[in-house]
Amino acid sequence: MSGCGRWRWCCADRDSEIVPNLDFYAAGDDWSAVLETVFDLGLFRVFESDSEPDRELREFHAATEVPDGPRGRHLALFVIGSGPDPIARRIDLLPGVLADATFRYCCEGWGLIQLYYGGSVGTQELRWSHTNHNTEKRASAWAATLQRLGDPSGWNWAAVTSASGRLNRVIRRMAVSKIGSHPVLPHAARFIAHAGLQYEYGTGIHATPSFGASRR
Repeated sequence: MSGCGRWRWCCADRDSEIVPNLDFYAAGDDWSAVLETVFDLGLFRVFESDSEPDRELREFHAATEVPDGPRGRHLALFVIGSGPDPIARRIDLLPGVLADATFRYCCEGWGLIQLYYGGSVGTQELRWSHTNHNTEKRASAWAATLQRLGDPSGWNWAAVTSASGRLNRVIRRMAVSKIGSHPVLPHAARFIAHAGLQYEYGTGIHATPSFGASRR
C-alpha cells in the first residue's frame, strides 16, 4: 500500500478498484529516454523505492544519477507540491537475510507514483514496464490500517493524477507500435523482432506459447 515490497498495494492487491496505470514495453536505451522525460517534465522528485542494505534512501536529481542496477529500476515519483514529503521507513533485517546488513529503507507515501522497469529475461521474454499510483478512494479505505502514512485527504489527488497522466501521454508518444493496449518503445520493438517474441501472456511477451495463448 505504501511503496515497500515492490509496491504491493498497486500491483498485487488491487481489490475491486482499478488503479491508474500504464503497462508498456521498454528495452535498453528506452529506459534512459523514459528517465530523461521524468526529469524534463519538472513535475517530480525522484526516489529509489528501496534503499541499498545499510544505506539511506536516495533521491535522484538527474537521469544520470539513477543507477543501472535494480535500485534504478524501481522508482518512486513524488509530484511536487502534491502532499507531505515521502517517508523513509526503516526496516530492520533479521540476521543473515542480506548477508551482514542490518537494515534498509523504503519510500512511502499515499500519492507516490511507481515507475518500474520490467526489461528482458534473456532473449525469451520482455516484461512490461509500468507506471501506477494509488487513488484517493483506495488510500482512504486503507488509512485506518496504515496510520503512519497520515490522512490521505492531505494529498492533492488531482495533481497526482494530472502529473501521472502527463507522463503516461509522453510515454505513449514515444511508442512506435502497440501490442494489444501496450505501447512499444523503439528499442523494445527491435528486441521483440530480433528475439522472435510472439506470445503475450502473464506480464510480458514471450518466445514460446503458454497454454491457450495466441500470437500477438
